[in-house]
Amino acid sequence: MKKFVWATLLAGLGLAGLFVAAGRGSGELRGYFRASADKTVDGLVASLPKEVVDRKLDHDLQQQRRDLIDHQVQLNLSRNQIADLRSDVSKLETSVALRKRLLSEAYPILKAAIEGGQESVKFANTDYSLPNFQREVDELLTLQDRETRQLEIKREGLTRLERGEREGIQALADMRTALESSEMEVEVLKQRREQAEMESKTLDTVSSIASKRPDIDSSVSQGLSKIRSDVKQLEAKNEARRALSPVNERPTNQLTKHWNRLETLKAIHDDAVPAKSSQ
Repeated sequence: MKKFVWATLLAGLGLAGLFVAAGRGSGELRGYFRASADKTVDGLVASLPKEVVDRKLDHDLQQQRRDLIDHQVQLNLSRNQIADLRSDVSKLETSVALRKRLLSEAYPILKAAIEGGQESVKFANTDYSLPNFQREVDELLTLQDRETRQLEIKREGLTRLERGEREGIQALADMRTALESSEMEVEVLKQRREQAEMESKTLDTVSSIASKRPDIDSSVSQGLSKIRSDVKQLEAKNEARRALSPVNERPTNQLTKHWNRLETLKAIHDDAVPAKSSQ
């Protein structure tokens, strides 16, 4: 192992020295190293056992599902923030609307007091001196202006957040669909690979049998030819022996056998006929 490391290091230093001597830039050298590394990595990946590739793929799918869960958690937190912001907007809208109504009712009273030179006014069944009433109105106007600005800012923020929420929901849905599709495709491909491997083994077996068949047919044919030859020789030999055997060893001639049968039957008949005639 150490020798391999030293050899690799020396080869790299030698290549770097050649580039320096040739006046080539270090960037080009790094490019060659990256290209060589990419090719080496591709070769290593291609030579990995399928079990390792499957485990890596399962790990990648699990990591994507964990990422999907993390994104869903972040979206849920964002929804909580949107709900809080929506509540703030609703409260501000109510506050601004009520204050606007109050200020609209204070306007004619203040106008009449200023035009009539009054030193006090009555508002909401409460007596105010004109300066105090003006000061109260100024504070309400200031507060109204501030909350109106806050309402506009929060409305704009709420609009952006709601748009982002919709986009996030759609992105998560697309991500979930893509992940489920990938998981299903991986499962289908694994099953197809398993079937293909089984078919390949079957085809290998058939091919092996087919390759041996000529030998089997040749061997059987030779055996059959030998048996046929032996049978013919034995039958021919037996036939020759029967033809050359002595007369007394030959089987009774068929013609003689039939003649003797008729003569025997005739003798029995002739013997029986006179007996019947005498009776």
